[in-house]
Amino acid sequence: MAIEDYIAEATTEVEEAKPIMKVEANGTDVTESELTDAEYTQMINDLASHKNYVALEKYKDDRARTYPSIHEFMEAYTEKEIGEDSTKWDAYVTKYNQVRTDNPKG
Repeated sequence: MAIEDYIAEATTEVEEAKPIMKVEANGTDVTESELTDAEYTQMINDLASHKNYVALEKYKDDRARTYPSIHEFMEAYTEKEIGEDSTKWDAYVTKYNQVRTDNPKG
């Protein structure tokens, strides 16, 4: 989806949630008022940007958190190359590919 689509989606969500109130405190005075048009616009833009990020970039963060560790890689690679035992390497490759399957590119 293009950013314009996310703006339209965010606009619908914000419109359905209206009125959205804000609370402001000034010393002991507390006031409650509805967001201004500029604040609604900012909320829509922020929500659209977040939706765009999730669609295009979040998979990178998810992959980084769930890939097998560098320690697992080094141990598996070393045993495969030096010890001629590919058991850990095969398990590493399976985990690695599962992360890619579970977290496809946006």
